[in-house]
Amino acid sequence: MKQHIRKITLFSVLIPLLILGISPKVIGTGIQDATIESLINFIPPEAESQLEIRQSVFHNGWFSSQAEVEVLYTPPGMDSISLQLVFDISHGPLLITPRGPKAGLAYASIVPSISSDAFKNAIAELPFALPTISLDLLASFDQSIEIGLDIAPLTYSDPDGEVSFNGLSGTFIVNSDLSAEFSLLMGGLAATENGENTDINISGMEIRSTTAQLNNILAPSEAQLIIPLISSNAPVPFSVSDITTTYGLLASETDEIAIFQNLKINEISSTLPVNSLLWNSEIEEINSELFKYYYQLAAELQNEMSANPEAVTARISQLGQELALAAVQNKLVVNNFVQTNAYDGDHELDLQIRWNGLPELRNIMGVDIKEALNALTVDLELSLNLEAIMRSPIANLVDPYVQQGYIEINNGLILVKGNLLNGLLTFNGNEMPLDQFF
Repeated sequence: MKQHIRKITLFSVLIPLLILGISPKVIGTGIQDATIESLINFIPPEAESQLEIRQSVFHNGWFSSQAEVEVLYTPPGMDSISLQLVFDISHGPLLITPRGPKAGLAYASIVPSISSDAFKNAIAELPFALPTISLDLLASFDQSIEIGLDIAPLTYSDPDGEVSFNGLSGTFIVNSDLSAEFSLLMGGLAATENGENTDINISGMEIRSTTAQLNNILAPSEAQLIIPLISSNAPVPFSVSDITTTYGLLASETDEIAIFQNLKINEISSTLPVNSLLWNSEIEEINSELFKYYYQLAAELQNEMSANPEAVTARISQLGQELALAAVQNKLVVNNFVQTNAYDGDHELDLQIRWNGLPELRNIMGVDIKEALNALTVDLELSLNLEAIMRSPIANLVDPYVQQGYIEINNGLILVKGNLLNGLLTFNGNEMPLDQFF
């Protein structure tokens, strides 16, 4: 009986050890797909003309692998910028990472370096070395990828000035369905240049974004930027606090896309008369084909620049006309709402613009002004604090505009209501046909 118990105990210990010993090699056979190939699949097809990932080296071992990857970014009309990434990959299932033990397919530490003459020249002019950059990658069993970024703090001082940077950390997670989320948190940044008598202070920065499908530029997505405070004492003192901006793309069941952007600044202290700002902007009913057409033209332009730089100018003009024609043919709705405090008074602007499109147009040069005006609808509502405006440089315009009927004054507010419909412009009930000017 005791011998059986010993055998069972030995068997129970050996099996897990055997699994742990063999698993890294088994995982290693698919490690290239789990790490390097996954990065390549992240690129949207529309961006392939400008962004390319090349795998130059891959060595697969039992417990670890090594890889070298080159990321090429080529802006139109500019030389390529090359980012070299050296991967040191550990095979799972048990992974030892700087953040503690993890379970997963693989963990990689990444050493980045940029190959660009412009970048090298810019770095050479800095009086200090760049802070240490740490990159790592964790491939989980559920096929998700997590990329971590850390930039070390930096402090530098000499007679010409000083720089203080509290570091930066970021996380980029791509799930198995290619939905993704990104977060970045930057500490304070302060810089002073004594010779120019300038300084800038950023208390910190936070960026968060999500997308429903990373490799689809038209997938629903949202990004937010938060900066608690930006200030300076010289050459012009100013302070801007509680800055929040949000950008998003919304898809519908049809082929239409909507884009929204919101900007909010709670407090502005400067020589300017503006004390706060809220701006909400929406662009709706955008035909998704416009985006695809734009990136198609960009890819074609990229190829033209590489093959025949002398012919680029004429081709740029042609592509620009083709894109403009597509934009004019399709409808579009633009909504803007602005709320601000200026000259110690509150003001609001609500502007809605609807472009119904000219689907029958075949040449951008053949746009008829009257047809374009009839396809355009504009609604404007403007409310200004009267006392604040009378403290502003445009105070002397108030009385003449009141006399002409373009503005109204009611309960301490300057009110303007404007409308453009079927070529007829109306301001506070006063009609002005625009076709008389054409």
